[in-house]
Amino acid sequence: MSALWCIFLCMMAGKLCAQEPLVFVPHWTAQAQFAGYYVAEANGFYRDAGLNVEIKHATAGGTLTDRIRKGEDILFSMQLVSAMRLNDEGCHLVNVLQYFQQNSQMIISHKPLTDVKSLNGQRIGHFRNGSSELAFAMARQYGLRVEWVPFLSNTNLFVSGAIDATLAMSYNEQFQLKMAGQRIKPEQILRLCDIGYDVPEDGIYVNADYYSKRKADIDKFAAATKKGWEWAAAHPEDALDIVMLYLQQNGVASNRIIQQWMLNECIRLLGEKDTKRRSYRLSEKSVELANKILSESGIIRNPITYKHITQP
Repeated sequence: MSALWCIFLCMMAGKLCAQEPLVFVPHWTAQAQFAGYYVAEANGFYRDAGLNVEIKHATAGGTLTDRIRKGEDILFSMQLVSAMRLNDEGCHLVNVLQYFQQNSQMIISHKPLTDVKSLNGQRIGHFRNGSSELAFAMARQYGLRVEWVPFLSNTNLFVSGAIDATLAMSYNEQFQLKMAGQRIKPEQILRLCDIGYDVPEDGIYVNADYYSKRKADIDKFAAATKKGWEWAAAHPEDALDIVMLYLQQNGVASNRIIQQWMLNECIRLLGEKDTKRRSYRLSEKSVELANKILSESGIIRNPITYKHITQP
């Protein structure tokens, strides 16, 4: 390698180090749900885009929502319904990439569910850290009388029989229950996507003011993340190797079987339900559906327009 080339590489490395970093905060602890980001960082997609990216996970009892309300200069992942609720509270959040195009949430019951009304009178576990707005809206719209019982993570409440049913993600708690020896039959599962609540979940969001200040870099981050997800979809075993490394680095206890299930499900969620097309865009139709559900159930007071949530 020539001396001039070495000098050039040192100069470029110095520029990246000197550049103000983009801090990305996944909305949960390290797992295959965030494989696209890990792949983009490990394979140098962010670096190739001229970005200095720091991935800093939220913790199980973390305060991502508090950081958002304070207007911190961070990018973060979040479900659409959660972002719309925060927008309704006065936080102007902008969606810069919508990677999950389907809804994964379901309610799993100990008893068979003939219809939604079968949930009446049940004690149902829900996520204490948020991400339960859609289930709350569904219960209100159907006039269900249920007792919501918060849990932080895992499925111990359901397995022990302390609750009658639990909210679950297809890529996470559903498989945890299977691993715990629960023999869940199809008639015990109510998928929200099958009853008119197929609101897409995870996307990348950022405070509107911060987006206006660093639009070029944030757009590059979104493009590199898309590249990361596409690479993961094309090389799932290699992506899984990267995921397991990030779990180890973040001290998260799990195993390859669980993470493989999660990665496969998350890759499925990247595609639209009918066409399987991976657009990586938030559709106006999805925003309209979310508005209808959240407004009619009283979770938001004012409709959030498509323009508001996609432009600073």
